[in-house]
Amino acid sequence: MLPLNLAVAFQVLDNIKNGQLRSCLAMGFEEKDLQTLIDPQSMVALVNSPVPWFKVVVDGTIVHRLLAHARNMNEEEIIRRAISLGASGTMITELFGLPPKEIAVRRDILGIPSRKGRPPKIGPEQEAILWEHWVKLTKEQGTNLRDMRSVLEVAMLMTEREPTQNLAMVWSIIQDWIAQDLV
Repeated sequence: MLPLNLAVAFQVLDNIKNGQLRSCLAMGFEEKDLQTLIDPQSMVALVNSPVPWFKVVVDGTIVHRLLAHARNMNEEEIIRRAISLGASGTMITELFGLPPKEIAVRRDILGIPSRKGRPPKIGPEQEAILWEHWVKLTKEQGTNLRDMRSVLEVAMLMTEREPTQNLAMVWSIIQDWIAQDLV
């Protein structure tokens, strides 16, 4: 018995039971087959067949749409998380290409007030703590410094570990480290 034979047989029986005969026809069955499949002996013969009696066909167009949708959902979650952690509008525009009006709307939806001006500078003690986080997290995450989204993930984790800082401040210090070739 092949596991896929069993899975397809159960799907066919479920479709027949729920009156979804068109689904069975779309799978390649003929109407006369459906009448025969109601008989348990016929279904047992299909389930216990040592050879597959169907073909699995991948619809590439649908697969690509589903994967693109999944990437978009992941990107939306990253944007929401970054804004919630205090990302600047400039950061979001550079990393995700969102226009300032869209960022403002998202901030409003999340109930996050927009800040004006530059983020405050991080003091030397706090920078040392952030550096320790940076070294540890970049190793754990396998961060690619040429991939700004990979760097963003570490910056968000650092911000979550140091709630007195916001993401714009942490991002700024990381960009300074990168510019100085310290990382």
